[in-house]
Amino acid sequence: MTFAAANSVTADVQQQVHQSVTALDQLKDFILAYGPDVIYAVIIFIAGRYLAQFLKNLVSKMMTHANYDTTVNTFVSQIIYYGIMALVVLSAMNKAGIPTNSFLAAFGAFGLAVGLALQSNLSNFASGLLILIFKPFKAGDWVSISGIEGTIKGIQMLNTAVITKDNKAVFIPNSVITSSQVTNSSYLEERYIPFLFDISYNNDHHKAIDLLKEVFQKDKRILNASSIEIGIKEFADNSVRIAAYPRVRNHDYLSVYYATMSKVKDTFDQNGIDIPYPQRVVYVQKQEDILPPSEDTGSSS
Repeated sequence: MTFAAANSVTADVQQQVHQSVTALDQLKDFILAYGPDVIYAVIIFIAGRYLAQFLKNLVSKMMTHANYDTTVNTFVSQIIYYGIMALVVLSAMNKAGIPTNSFLAAFGAFGLAVGLALQSNLSNFASGLLILIFKPFKAGDWVSISGIEGTIKGIQMLNTAVITKDNKAVFIPNSVITSSQVTNSSYLEERYIPFLFDISYNNDHHKAIDLLKEVFQKDKRILNASSIEIGIKEFADNSVRIAAYPRVRNHDYLSVYYATMSKVKDTFDQNGIDIPYPQRVVYVQKQEDILPPSEDTGSSS
């Protein structure tokens, strides 16, 4: 090897060593400048992930304890988890020095587009959250919503399933529920049965009321038999209407209703109390009674 070649190799080695030292210096400067922020970003991500998981499990346990539907429980807990994780990731990126303005703008534009495309569905989703928060009903309750009456099967993301008396599943949008009147017959443990009995004007209403009281007192499922509210409600066209309001437990409502109706019919029949039906009185007049008498136009002789 010549002296010139040796000098060339030495120069190359020195250049590579200088580049390596420069790279190490740059790496050291980068670590000193951004290292703490990167470490803080990692800590934020790890702590935020544990926090999101903790809140997810906490909400899931609370909803399970409150007897919420399993589907709704899973959905809400997942929404909470991923919502918190999105904030955690953005916070970590911002702490690490990565600009997040472009991400926020992209997410905003995406959210606006999705919101415009799914406006009605988002309304149903928000209404579903309101139903979960205020709990006007729960699975198994007997409700009446917009003319639909049945048992709540489950509260879903966009609608609520109701099973009708004839075993049909009706899915009502959640936004309709929050903007309509909801009648929950299972909200309280006890209910009143509003009875209305018609008797003839020729019958003794005192006797009819006493017979009704006897019927109610014999049924042990009626809770207010000794102090039941009962009396004449109105004088109808064809009958005297007697109202009665026995109080029963929710699960006894239908059985007491049907049994009472049957027992009252038998009792009225045995005691000569008539249950009238609509009647009309029709007056018929002869034609000669309606037309004026004709004048005699003949000439006399």
